[in-house]
Order: sequence, then C-alpha cells, then structure tokens
Amino acid sequence: QAVLSKMLTGGDKTKLLWLETPTNPTLKVTDIDKVSTMTKRFNANALLCVDNTFCSPYFQNPLEHGADIVVHSVTKYINGHSDVVMGVVCTNDEEIYAQLRFVQNGV
Repeated sequence: QAVLSKMLTGGDKTKLLWLETPTNPTLKVTDIDKVSTMTKRFNANALLCVDNTFCSPYFQNPLEHGADIVVHSVTKYINGHSDVVMGVVCTNDEEIYAQLRFVQNGV
C-alpha cells in the first residue's frame, strides 16, 4: 500500500497503473478490487489497466472489479494454440473506448 500511494500521489503525473494478474511467470494473484480502490483514492484521474493474459475472462473479469482497461493475449489461453496471433483491449467506459478507437484507426 505504501508503494502504491507513493506512486499515485505525485499530482497528475501518474496517468495509468498497469497490473498483471496472475503474474508471469510466478502466477501471483493481485486483489484487483483493492488496487482499484486505492488507485481512485490516491489519484482519481489515473486509469487502472489489467493484463489478464494468464487468466481467461471465464475465470477473472477485471472490469467487474474496478479496472478501467483490460488486455488479453488471445493467442494463448483464449485461442488455445499459437497458429493465430491476436490481442484484445476491453473497457466498459465510453470515453476510454472512443480514445482507444481513435488510436486504433490512426495506426
């Protein structure tokens, strides 16, 4: 908690907190609800992004636990094999969606 509060209380410098859970390669699980609550408490403008690559949405849906953005490497656990390379970015916020869509269309 002390490390997170130090990272997030630097004014508006922190824009995004990136969290991977379960982690690679140790598979440590982080309490997304707790990190989301702390993120919003220390910096209401910071977004919480969760890399959910090592856990499919069937078992863990970070958007339901306060994440603003979720990324999945669909190549691994969702697709089931590596003959196709895919990735997904998810959000349930219309403003974030519009920004992500703008970037996607601009690339």
